[in-house]
Amino acid sequence: MAYQVVVTGRGKRVSNGTLPTRSLPWARPSWTRVVILIGLALLLGRADIEQVISPFAIAFFVIVVELLGVKRSWPAAAALVGAFTRGGLGAASLLGVEMVVYLLCRRALFARRAPDLHWAPFIAATIDVIARLAAVGTVWTRYDLMISFADGALVAILALIFIQCIPIFTGELGGRTLRFDQWVSISILLGSVITGLASWTVAGVSVAGVVIDWLVLLMAAAGGPGVATTTAVVTGTLSVVHHTTGLADVAVLAFSGLLAGVLKDAGRLWGGLAFVGSTALLSTATANSFAAVEASALAGGIGCILYFFTPRRLRRELAACVPGTQEHRESEQDRARRVRKLLWERVDGLGQVFEELSNTFAAGGVSSVTSAHQLMDHAVGRVATTVCHACPRREKCWGKESFQTYQAIVHTLERLEATGSRFEPPTPDLRERCVRMDAMMSMLRQNLEIIDRDAKWLNKLNEQRQLVSQQLAGVAEVIRSVASEIDRRNESTLWREEQILAAIEQMGLYVDDVHIVSLDPGRVEVEVTQPSQGAHENSVRVIAPLLSGIVGENITVHEVCGGPGSCRVVFRSARLFDVRTAVATVARDGRTVSGDSCTALDIGNRRFAVAVSDGMGNGERAQRESKAAIDLLTRLLQAGFDEQLAVRTVNSALLLRSREEVFTTLDMALIDLYSARAEFLKIGSAPSFIKRGNDVITIRGDSIPIGILRDIEVQSIVEQLQAGDILILVSDGVYDAPHRTYDQDEWLKRQIAQLETSDPQAIADTLLECAVRFNHGEIRDDMTVMVAAVEAHKPEWAAISIPHIAGLRQQRRRGA
Repeated sequence: MAYQVVVTGRGKRVSNGTLPTRSLPWARPSWTRVVILIGLALLLGRADIEQVISPFAIAFFVIVVELLGVKRSWPAAAALVGAFTRGGLGAASLLGVEMVVYLLCRRALFARRAPDLHWAPFIAATIDVIARLAAVGTVWTRYDLMISFADGALVAILALIFIQCIPIFTGELGGRTLRFDQWVSISILLGSVITGLASWTVAGVSVAGVVIDWLVLLMAAAGGPGVATTTAVVTGTLSVVHHTTGLADVAVLAFSGLLAGVLKDAGRLWGGLAFVGSTALLSTATANSFAAVEASALAGGIGCILYFFTPRRLRRELAACVPGTQEHRESEQDRARRVRKLLWERVDGLGQVFEELSNTFAAGGVSSVTSAHQLMDHAVGRVATTVCHACPRREKCWGKESFQTYQAIVHTLERLEATGSRFEPPTPDLRERCVRMDAMMSMLRQNLEIIDRDAKWLNKLNEQRQLVSQQLAGVAEVIRSVASEIDRRNESTLWREEQILAAIEQMGLYVDDVHIVSLDPGRVEVEVTQPSQGAHENSVRVIAPLLSGIVGENITVHEVCGGPGSCRVVFRSARLFDVRTAVATVARDGRTVSGDSCTALDIGNRRFAVAVSDGMGNGERAQRESKAAIDLLTRLLQAGFDEQLAVRTVNSALLLRSREEVFTTLDMALIDLYSARAEFLKIGSAPSFIKRGNDVITIRGDSIPIGILRDIEVQSIVEQLQAGDILILVSDGVYDAPHRTYDQDEWLKRQIAQLETSDPQAIADTLLECAVRFNHGEIRDDMTVMVAAVEAHKPEWAAISIPHIAGLRQQRRRGA
């Protein structure tokens, strides 16, 4: 049986069965939990099989010790009291010896390494066998050996089972959702506990029978027929082993639990009545006497009354742990909302930090006027320190007439800077004051060079500071948009998910879970968890068309994440338009490397980008610059940066990248795949063209290339495209091909209008060939033609409409 335990220690998380050597510094348990552990230990100490085998208490004690540590496991010692009430001092002594020996062996075996939970059941089983044989004496019969080894085997098996369920009672469970094997383990534990009540009766009614009936009813209301039947079979079988009931009673109990689980949605009353009625009727057919029928019906009735008085909160808490129930889905939704809220707070706080950093960098710069005054003050200070230090007139110049002396030196520096001549004479006021004129002028010329150098570095530093500020502002904007998206999606969609679940079940499919991420038009995203077998086929043939009919737009399968048992399928809005692209390029003079770069890719957020960049010059250096610009721009756009800020960032990066003059043109079109709205970014590039039937539309920009000036104007042109439009982007080499003979615009528009094909690759090859042939085969510059054809998307399937199920958006509008 596979198992996993999550235990938290001081900075450690143990999930593979290995525990720290010291007892866990676990928070002091609540008294409710302590009372539950004491009650479990007491009843397990009383439990036995045929009054001969009693493996329950030592198995429980061993697992509690390993989970909570020696010092925290004292509630498990209550099993000694239960053993005393069962078998007197002998049974309690035997159990006490086994507990002490296990603790001593544990300390000896794991003195230098952490205790291993995997070995605990087998160590306990070995100790139990040895202790029981020692209690018999020195002469063992076959019966003694058989009983001892059977008890030891049951200790090991029960300990492995208890590993699954005891963490629930000790607070060490890693999550709220319980797997089916954990429910079976809980049923075995509770059945073992109920065995400790086997000998108790009140007015002729078995207490164990009442508790079993109450437990089956509670599990039926919480988990439905499957959990109820499992609990009935397990607890009933343990009662059969103890000779409390018979196999026929187990069958009656299982059927009654199944019936109560089927009627769990009808309410407590109908479920309880169905359980009691079926128990009474079936017991009539299986019991040997009227007294047995009466006892069975009475136990069922008392258990039903206890079930009616059981707090609803307990049932909801149990149901929240059973996958597939309404309470479990609500619990998972609530947990997901809390997680998203926490994530939103963290992300929003991170965005505020970046925004504050951006403001700090923006405000930390020094204006050019202030920096010029500071540099001038430093220069005058250096002159006063070096030239005037040993001058006999220092007291007069810098004592009584310091302001006049300062003004005279500043005026001289300004004249030297304005004329640019190293032999410019000093101003009259400085000539009248200074007696060491040669040294003074030499020092002023030297300091003027220092001022020019420092001013350039300060300007460079300010530019870098502004660049960092813009980058931080862009990052803050991206983070805030992510935070707002998380906050927008953190709304209750449970009723919509229930409607989708009902529609899928009406089509005859079973899915585990449905999670709505977004229902915004064009941005629909729904996640469906379903069994792996046939998941892709069911998603394509049934679920996607069904979702298309429910949300009112075409939905497609975006991703299928498979697993061994179940898989998660992501459904998203299908694009309304497709873009087919092609490119044709040739390098100057037939070289192998072109200075032009181009790209065509889906940048996410339902947008498609096509771009052409022409680097300065030709060859590898031009290609390196153009490729760097276009790659950086696409990555920034994919990260969510605003187009204007992304272009300015690329411009600043090119300015700071090299001391040499580096610039490149950029021609980019961002096409919305849902609305066909195109945004053109024209930065020093040649005009772009749109072929719409027999018409040719020119898209022109006037901005200069990036990498020349620090502050550039990013020109954005918006154009609404249509299905069938052909977008053509060209580099300067193609556009300037006929510059000595014809008007470039008219020549290129005429060539595009004469095209008789709509294939993008054929169009790109034809235009490039026309440009080369116009110059008689001479390629004077790098040439690139990028063609993008906009086409209407063809849905893969038709939407499925189910009667009596309205669209989600229609219901949302009615609710609004």
